[in-house]
Amino acid sequence: MTAIRALLPEGARVRRDRGPGIFVSKQPVESPHFRSEPHGNLWRLFPAQRLFDEFERDDPDGALTRSLERFRGIPADEASAALFSEALKLSEAPEPARIEALDRAIRRRAAACLRSGGGGGLYACAAAFKKIGGDGHEA
Repeated sequence: MTAIRALLPEGARVRRDRGPGIFVSKQPVESPHFRSEPHGNLWRLFPAQRLFDEFERDDPDGALTRSLERFRGIPADEASAALFSEALKLSEAPEPARIEALDRAIRRRAAACLRSGGGGGLYACAAAFKKIGGDGHEA
């Protein structure tokens, strides 16, 4: 069982989402770490703020996490939630090309947020990215 699945309630039957969520389920999942949204006859599970907070508690060492420290503690926005969901899915099934694409996407999002504001959840994205083996180089 992956660390992210360990946060699901006991007995929750989910599979990895091929879309924007982390998981899909036939029933809504009651959890402080996930929020369920209907999608056709399924439910998509997205990260709740508490899950972002869990990842922001750690202090992973890496150039990306250090550079995104300023975004720590800010409530997550939708764009960061999408990146965070991708990192969590990759923790279950790592794919080098998708990990590289996620690295670029997190850095692009951070640059945009530095120019225009926002960026809540980016530190959690970097922490999750570090856990899947990303951020192995200096920025």
